[in-house]
Amino acid sequence: MKLLPGVYATRTLVEETAPDRRHLIAASALVRDTPGTWVSHTTAAQLRGLWLPPRLAQETAVHLSSHASRDTRVQRRGVVGHRCAVRDQDVVLEGAHMLSSPARNWIELAADCSIRQLVVLGDQLVRTPYLRYEGRSLPHTGRDQLHDIVDVASGTPGLRRARAALRWIREGSDSPPETLLRLALIREGLPEPQLQVPAAAEVPGSPRADLGYPEWRIAIQYEGATHYTPEQHRSDHVRDNAFFADGWLVLRFDRSDLRDGFRRAAQQVRGALRARGAPG
Repeated sequence: MKLLPGVYATRTLVEETAPDRRHLIAASALVRDTPGTWVSHTTAAQLRGLWLPPRLAQETAVHLSSHASRDTRVQRRGVVGHRCAVRDQDVVLEGAHMLSSPARNWIELAADCSIRQLVVLGDQLVRTPYLRYEGRSLPHTGRDQLHDIVDVASGTPGLRRARAALRWIREGSDSPPETLLRLALIREGLPEPQLQVPAAAEVPGSPRADLGYPEWRIAIQYEGATHYTPEQHRSDHVRDNAFFADGWLVLRFDRSDLRDGFRRAAQQVRGALRARGAPG
């Protein structure tokens, strides 16, 4: 079946792929047919399964890049071609795909993202994944690599926003709402919370809070859609009881707080900090 002009795939493969993902099949085929190119920008982020702002998440154009020194820009309907100066480490093979490296991919998106969105993306890239859930145990990249790409990306659109975002990227945020909650607390003038806070730091495998203030024994949990199954609900009770038993205050927030921009959540965290004797 035809995916793009001159790009075809088997009917079975196309029918088994969601309509909003079919351009990703085309991307791989185009790279195979056009030596010297690789998947980049929004398309590379989609292939990695990264969270993207809605406008970019819904984009179905295929972004392909090639070396500035080579005349290999792909020009056809449905494809956005880029020519850029890159280092060897800026293009990587992941599975069956030649992609912009994770750090390069992040800076490529800077032109189309706000500072806050770049922090969310950066947090995703540097977090350590859970092998049993995600099939990998290493982060996409590290903060050092993000600093490095910013240092060599002179003239890149959005570079100023990327530099600003880099100050706030942290390891340990397991979801975009957790990042947005942390940023909301900072925006409201509250102390920056720690991430992945154990109930008992001296106990291996101790249950962890998404965010928290160990000094004042305040644990903060963001509960997304996965927390509403009976099994996860029981697990959350066990987790929270471990904090309660050790004298912690546990604050739990969800998508209604996300819709509110975490303004109410920030007020409640402020009240908890005051009640626990935090300065200010």
